[in-house]
Amino acid sequence: MLEFQKQILTEIVTEDGLLIISPGLGLFQIVCSLVQIYTGGNHLVLLINSTKEQDELIQEQLAAHGVPFEHGLRRIEYNTPAEKRSSMYRESGIFSVTSRILAVDMLLNRLPVTLVNGVIVHNAHRVRPNSMEELILRIYREHNKEGFLKALTDKPDAFSSGFAPLQSMMKSLFLRKTHLWPRFQVTVTENLAQSDGHVVELRQPMTEAMETIQQNLVQCMEETLQELRRANPTLDFEDFTIENSFFKSFDALVRRQLDPIWHRVSAGSKQLVGDLKVLRQLLSYLTTYDCVSFYSFIETIIAANTSIENKQVKQSQWLFLESGSKAIQTARKRVYVKYGDPEYDSIEATQQHPDIPSHIKLVLEEQPKWDLLKDILKEIEHESLGLEQGEGASVLIMVSERRTCSQLKDYITRFQQESPFLDKIAHNFFRWRALMHRMQHNQTEQIKTNQPPSQASAYRGRPPPNKRRRMRGGSMAASGPDRSQTLAETFKDDVIDTLSVLDTNDPEEDEDETAFQGVGPLTDAYEIKASNDDILPSFEEIPKTSLITIQCYEDDISHQILEDTQPRFIIMFDPHPAFIRQVEVYRALHPSIEIKVYFMLYENSVEEQNYLSLIKKEKESFERLIHEKSIMTIPLPEQRKVQEELIVRNNTRIAGGQEIKVSEGPATVIVDLREFRSSLPPILYAEGIQIVPCTLQVGDYILSPDMCVERKSIADLIQSFSSGRLYTQCESMSLYYTMPILLIEFDQNKSFSLQAVSEMKENIRMTDLSSKLVMLALAFPKLRIIWSSSPHETAKIFSELKKTEKEPNAETATAIGAEGTENGDTVYNMTPQEILRSMPGVTSANYKLIMNQVKDLEELLHLSKRKIQGIIGEELGNKLYNFIHKK
Repeated sequence: MLEFQKQILTEIVTEDGLLIISPGLGLFQIVCSLVQIYTGGNHLVLLINSTKEQDELIQEQLAAHGVPFEHGLRRIEYNTPAEKRSSMYRESGIFSVTSRILAVDMLLNRLPVTLVNGVIVHNAHRVRPNSMEELILRIYREHNKEGFLKALTDKPDAFSSGFAPLQSMMKSLFLRKTHLWPRFQVTVTENLAQSDGHVVELRQPMTEAMETIQQNLVQCMEETLQELRRANPTLDFEDFTIENSFFKSFDALVRRQLDPIWHRVSAGSKQLVGDLKVLRQLLSYLTTYDCVSFYSFIETIIAANTSIENKQVKQSQWLFLESGSKAIQTARKRVYVKYGDPEYDSIEATQQHPDIPSHIKLVLEEQPKWDLLKDILKEIEHESLGLEQGEGASVLIMVSERRTCSQLKDYITRFQQESPFLDKIAHNFFRWRALMHRMQHNQTEQIKTNQPPSQASAYRGRPPPNKRRRMRGGSMAASGPDRSQTLAETFKDDVIDTLSVLDTNDPEEDEDETAFQGVGPLTDAYEIKASNDDILPSFEEIPKTSLITIQCYEDDISHQILEDTQPRFIIMFDPHPAFIRQVEVYRALHPSIEIKVYFMLYENSVEEQNYLSLIKKEKESFERLIHEKSIMTIPLPEQRKVQEELIVRNNTRIAGGQEIKVSEGPATVIVDLREFRSSLPPILYAEGIQIVPCTLQVGDYILSPDMCVERKSIADLIQSFSSGRLYTQCESMSLYYTMPILLIEFDQNKSFSLQAVSEMKENIRMTDLSSKLVMLALAFPKLRIIWSSSPHETAKIFSELKKTEKEPNAETATAIGAEGTENGDTVYNMTPQEILRSMPGVTSANYKLIMNQVKDLEELLHLSKRKIQGIIGEELGNKLYNFIHKK
């Protein structure tokens, strides 16, 4: 470790706090070292908020440092039985536990919280108020004041939005100390400046066509932003700039502004918001993907905006702008020109292929970086000749996309050929487009004739069996229920599906042709078909100096990639600020190794703008954090108020007051385990209500022996109506509880409205959500519906409802409905069941006996007294028989 990393580790071990470090400065190594400290001795340490992949990497690092498995990090997941989890906790060790499981184990006392030595919060930037992580830390600090608490993150930009984000995070983490380590910190700068390396910055100009597309797409974004401002003049658009719109966070920024009034936002404005997202993605794809893939994405957008017979589609406005049309035409001409284009005569005729129309000539413009990469590798080959014998020249190429890995491997191994894989992608593209057009034509003809498709036409309209491509526009799939989704919501899936089609191997290709997939050393890209005579008697390790390795940027393992490959030359095909720091750290750790770095960047491009803006945003984020740290109020430990009043008085305004009810203990709510995915359980606990996790067959929350609540968000409500699940749930609640409640809970950051104004129609239909709610209320007269604007409001409603009610019993609540699950193949009609259970002599313990032995109510009416008594007993049978035959 470098000196600044040792200093960080000393700080975080000595004093509890939140560590915020610049990306690329070795946070993963610090986490591994911190975990390793507690591997010795009899410690019980919990690592939370860590992904499965990160846990596996930590386990590998600990094993590499000689830590035995039983003393290393062990992961506890949903498939680990409760008894085993409890046993593992009591044996001590270091455990990475998923947040939901750990919260349940703490609430059920499976984990001895007082015996926990400490908690390490990984990826602290993901912790949100009212999250499971906050609930875990709240329980931990309530029952354990002595254990340590460390939180670590390398995402300073996560603290750059909102009011006092650092103070809010410190409150959620129950911490009071912050450790800030930016790249410009003095110790960091001195450590990394000791070993200066050779960096070659290559600013590659884009082609004229790429520049034209970029300029026109940016112009479309500007026009879309202006239209959005005009349509919503009351909103604060200070941060709605072109520079900010290049980042993914811009989508969240726009939604944060519009969500509170989303129900009043017009359909046109919603379309503009989606268009901004699609345009931003297209700008990114321009420099990332080849010309054929990029144009296929545009074809997907055009298909999604195409109306067919009797089906109108809300079309994106930027497609009708002059700049939009120019961008589309230029993107097409990068792939092919057709007869009538000014460039047609100047392009040489291409070899005809059955899938390519005769009036088309392929252009297949290569990405400029590919040719530049070829020159760099030739330069490296020339320089490696001057190295001493045995040193070699290992090369590491880093890219941002896995598909780029595959394409570069194909390109590097075929320097002498003219874009062979572009030819393959182009043939797949024209085959896919022909299928699209044929299917759209068939669909239009079927609509005109109003006839169902024949088996043959239906088969022709389908995608290949091994593909999951969603056909847009006039396809059958597009006209189905999924059509309600906007292009912005499905565009990323469409891109993945399109790439899967373009990368399909042509069955007529020569068998020696290999489609390169995956990542890793270039030598691993070949499929070797060897006979028994070709198998070597022994295996030898390929020297690292003989490899060209192509890898994707992955923050947690990039440092390990450098250690494993030990490259002499590093080519950064795509810019990545965090990896630059990792190379600096690697140089400082290995000053004896001479490393030459080639940094490739498209000049005057959105790629360059994004890179510079990322560095600027990180610097501004740390400056804001430093300022907020100097002025913020240090949060004090929050004391939870437990609701355990021994005497609970009823409303004294009713008839001079009613009897005084003595409470049975703290206010308790029984919560279904599935509800721990929501934010309501942590809020209830923070309000002083004791929550008991259970597996409930009926309801989500049990407030009292008579009161059961089924909670639904708006999205879940719509889905439950569509599947019919809500009707079944209301049946069960009405059967077992005297006061069944349907809670409709809204997001506190969104509008408190069931339907948007733009979605309301003059004629109310039975398929409307409001109509379904009315029908549900008519079907279940006992059902009560509660509307809640947020989870915080729900917690207040629960507290009010419980004031005059008895506390529920967990064993009873768990048993309700459980007997019905023993025989899952048996289905009963709920209405006769309710009539049966209302009869004298029929109880919750014996009604199943009657239902299993009697076909229906009519048969029950004709049974003799002796037979009824034989089923449910003499006394109860006598009551039931007398009730049935009473005159």
